[in-house]
Amino acid sequence: MQQRNGNDEMCRTVFIASIVVYVLSIIFRSSLLYWLAFVGIIYSLFRMFSRNVAARQKENQQFLQFFSLQKKRFDMRKEYRIFTCKGCGQHIRVPRKKGKVEVTCPICGRKAIHRT
Repeated sequence: MQQRNGNDEMCRTVFIASIVVYVLSIIFRSSLLYWLAFVGIIYSLFRMFSRNVAARQKENQQFLQFFSLQKKRFDMRKEYRIFTCKGCGQHIRVPRKKGKVEVTCPICGRKAIHRT
């Protein structure tokens, strides 16, 4: 079919997650899980056959960026410690195994002492 979005990463992920939820609904005999899986499958089919390719590509790009950020944070967890500034909410990355360090927020300038 021409001018359709087709099968992208978000579509595959939603479809596979829906199949897993469907299997769980069979195991636990839950109608709520069944309907959740049903809605997920319908949504993935909607994305696949959608003609609004630009919107679906934008959604897929946001999905990929979100999960690449999560993967990056997970990979860095052994090398860096990430603190959140209590003043502005900025995330600050500090190398691990440095003992007690004074961390200065680059945005608001607030200082805090943390153990890495």
